[in-house]
Amino acid sequence: MRFTLEMKLKDILAANPKTAEAMQELGLHCLGCPFSVNETLAKAAEMHKVDPQALLERVNSVAQGEMSAEAAAKAQPTGAILQTDKKTYAIAPHIPAGVATPEVLRKIADVAEKYNAGAIKVTTAQRIAIVGLAPEDVPKAWQDLGMDPGHAVGVCVRNIKVCPGSSFCKRGLQETLELGMQLDKLYHGMPLPSKFKMGIAGCPNKCTDSVTPDLGLMGTSKGYHLYVGGNGGIKPRLGDLLVENLQREQLLPAVAAVIAYYKEKARPQERLGRLIDRIGTDELKGQVLAAIG
Repeated sequence: MRFTLEMKLKDILAANPKTAEAMQELGLHCLGCPFSVNETLAKAAEMHKVDPQALLERVNSVAQGEMSAEAAAKAQPTGAILQTDKKTYAIAPHIPAGVATPEVLRKIADVAEKYNAGAIKVTTAQRIAIVGLAPEDVPKAWQDLGMDPGHAVGVCVRNIKVCPGSSFCKRGLQETLELGMQLDKLYHGMPLPSKFKMGIAGCPNKCTDSVTPDLGLMGTSKGYHLYVGGNGGIKPRLGDLLVENLQREQLLPAVAAVIAYYKEKARPQERLGRLIDRIGTDELKGQVLAAIG
């Protein structure tokens, strides 16, 4: 069987497990990650700055066989991200809406101390990452935590950033925390054509940068503004203001309409903003307005 650059890593590994060793030799150290193995060989080459043709030739030259014990040991543990030293891993327990109890904070601290973590890092996505774990300690750390992993990588809905809103902030014009919890329960980790980020702000100060993620909600004195198509990265893009002053009962149907439209229309690896640049917002706005009645 001849592999191609358009094939996913998981399909290549399934057809010939021994290709794992060749990929690792060229710098692909994330073969245990359930998100990374869904990338194509071409995308993996781009992410790891490897010549795609050299990678393709290498995996096609590997004799058929099983993955060696050494290669299996080097495969990235589930729910972990390889660090720059290429030896240790970080894990990020999921903390919906960034709201943690004292019990959760103690548990994270205890696990970090127990397994000699290099650092504890509060992330920009409102998670608390435990950094610098040995690969053999990752499964044990997850077992001790008893928490779900946060979806920090992969083509799916990432952690939803939520400000304190009117529940705690004196400037909050609208409620955010309950809304954020609802959206988290509905969408966190949902597979989509590309990564998808959400931000919810309770006022126009936009402390959660609700105009820069793929979908943003911003509280006003009259309701919530809905922004779509923002993203950071190499080519940053501000979101388009799609609908103004949505009422609380309209928010879940509106978000569902945006997600459904994106799933149907987007090309693989195409962010919502690039989809909008390609075909505009008229159809999307029509679907959202229809969904909210």
